[in-house]
Amino acid sequence: MATLRAEFRKLLTVRSTYIITVLIVAFVFFIAFYVEGWRLGPADLHNPGQLSSDVFGALTLSVFGAVIAILLMTHEYRYNTIIYTLTGSNSRSRVLISKIIVISVYALFLTAVIGVLSPIASYLGIHAHGHVLAAQTLHVGNLAWRSLFYGWSYGMIGLLLAALIRVQVGAIVALFVIPTAIEGLLSELLKHSAVYLPFTAQSEVIGNSGFRVGAPLSPGRAAIVVLTYLVIGWIVAWVLFIRRDAN
Repeated sequence: MATLRAEFRKLLTVRSTYIITVLIVAFVFFIAFYVEGWRLGPADLHNPGQLSSDVFGALTLSVFGAVIAILLMTHEYRYNTIIYTLTGSNSRSRVLISKIIVISVYALFLTAVIGVLSPIASYLGIHAHGHVLAAQTLHVGNLAWRSLFYGWSYGMIGLLLAALIRVQVGAIVALFVIPTAIEGLLSELLKHSAVYLPFTAQSEVIGNSGFRVGAPLSPGRAAIVVLTYLVIGWIVAWVLFIRRDAN
């Protein structure tokens, strides 16, 4: 518990946590209210799944929650305070598990805020412009698990990259380059099998990957693919974390 409290304290005492979180919330509100609400076209106004698509669209900003995860770990390597973290606990595994728990809580919280704020802001924007939205079909349970899994997995990927790379700039660059440039190139080679790439599979959980060649993965199967990558990645990260020097 002492290690866990220390990790929460690190997360909640760094200004970047609050700055990035506030910017995410503000951007979600603006896009949902103005773009997905005020300026919504007639065809979308008659779409019974419009609010659900608003939620999934806003969740792409979870990538910045992953940036918070990266900063939580790489700040310690950048300023060499990781030495005090490791010497303050008699188990490196306990330190790593505590970081995973803290980022999981933050990622789930951020995802819940985005998922609730987006449809509300969109609905307000629609009515502020004098439009009427068609009756909506919301499968709350399905929407909730897919949204929470997507946001949580992004946080875990960010923390995993930080644990493997340890360099702040390198981990952030990898977070943005891998799903765009690298997976984009690999998808040209793998064709139908590209859906099994980690970030592509993750996007399939919310149906946002744009991959529509052949039969895409179902959300459940896509989640299993992502979990497989995370389990393997974290086993490697754990072995390296307990064996490598602090600096």
